[in-house]
Amino acid sequence: MTFDRIDMKALEEDLVRIRRDLHRHPETAWTEYRTTALIISELEKLGLPVEFGPEIHVPEKMFGMPSEAQMEACYARALAETDRPELIEKMKGGFTGCITEIQGALSGPTVGIRVDIDCNDCDEATDEKHAPARDGYASLHEHCMHACGHDAHTAIGIGTARILCAYRDVLPGKVVLVFQPGEEGLRGAASLTATGRFSECDYFFGAHVGLGISVKENLQVGAVVASSYGFLSSTKFDAVFHGKAAHAGASPDLGCNAIAAASAAVVNMLAIARHHDGSSRINIGTFHGGTGRNVIPDTATLAIETRGVTNEINEYMEKSAIRVLEGAAAMYGCTVETKFMGSAGSVVCDEELVDKTVKILEQTEGVTKVIRSGDFGGGEDVTTMMQDVQAHGGQVTEMILGMPLIAPHHNGRFDIDEKVIGLGARVFASLALELTRI
Repeated sequence: MTFDRIDMKALEEDLVRIRRDLHRHPETAWTEYRTTALIISELEKLGLPVEFGPEIHVPEKMFGMPSEAQMEACYARALAETDRPELIEKMKGGFTGCITEIQGALSGPTVGIRVDIDCNDCDEATDEKHAPARDGYASLHEHCMHACGHDAHTAIGIGTARILCAYRDVLPGKVVLVFQPGEEGLRGAASLTATGRFSECDYFFGAHVGLGISVKENLQVGAVVASSYGFLSSTKFDAVFHGKAAHAGASPDLGCNAIAAASAAVVNMLAIARHHDGSSRINIGTFHGGTGRNVIPDTATLAIETRGVTNEINEYMEKSAIRVLEGAAAMYGCTVETKFMGSAGSVVCDEELVDKTVKILEQTEGVTKVIRSGDFGGGEDVTTMMQDVQAHGGQVTEMILGMPLIAPHHNGRFDIDEKVIGLGARVFASLALELTRI
């Protein structure tokens, strides 16, 4: 499909401007205050209704919330960086993200489109070889960086809304466009899904830029993978060891070393036997503990994630990890508690929708290569929404927008080919407009 009602070149240039603004002001899960305010402002320009704040969340399903101190600091920073403080005030407490509906003039299905908006806990490269640093839009926020392309995803969502608004007279049905917070750590989808909002969707689409298939297949911008497989079911949790402090020189025997227990757990969790039925993973991402050089440490905290190509394999890894944690704690006279931080399951895309998606992609301007299916190779919070849609009779698929990768995702040198933004908007808009015609 071609879009001759809008100046696509001007649109794409503006979406790049938005993406660079977002890249310069990244915000991590549940702190995407400024990001959400920017999205709302863009949607309001189109005359679209926007839902945001507590009304789109179920608080008990908001997993992996930052500390109160971090939340307050990020809230204050966002207020200083925006000209829409009234919007940010309504989101206080982590109620970020937003949802809009685009009602077409024709009868038809309800189509869900989801994009994610949060950044990574990552420091960005600062040398001239890194385009954002060289061209003046690198992250201004310490230990925050869009190192997974969610800034591009957000701009794609805004571009999709602009295109669809220009074609409302020929749009069949309704599009529910979701700007999801907290994808990193698989934290945000559960809260939005628990409202029941996506149960009405007949079709549901997600998309991600790059990923491993881009490297394996040498995909350039213009190549689109119509569906994904290999979603890794995943559980995120923290393990907090409690020991007993004592003087490290005078009375070490009176203490119980929490760091020693946590260290034993790290080594042995990494040694868990992998499952014979399919891929399994475990990672210990952070390790914090102790108070001083001469003090037997009485606390230590690990940030852990398990993954499996099926929900059952992930459950095996999770149970094995907890068994190791409890054993390591007992070895050193400590106790351990685990705190759930987020999860997502595996999902299978619907072949009937994939058939339609392939046909529409083949007719979409800018798409130069269509691949039916590719290995996603990781966990994705969108699967929570997809599972809910399928449970209510809808069909789902997660696409991959090909582009050359300069560095891996979640790396300080990660960057995108900005041509993928305009293409992504055309892809989503084409799918919504053409589904009933295929």
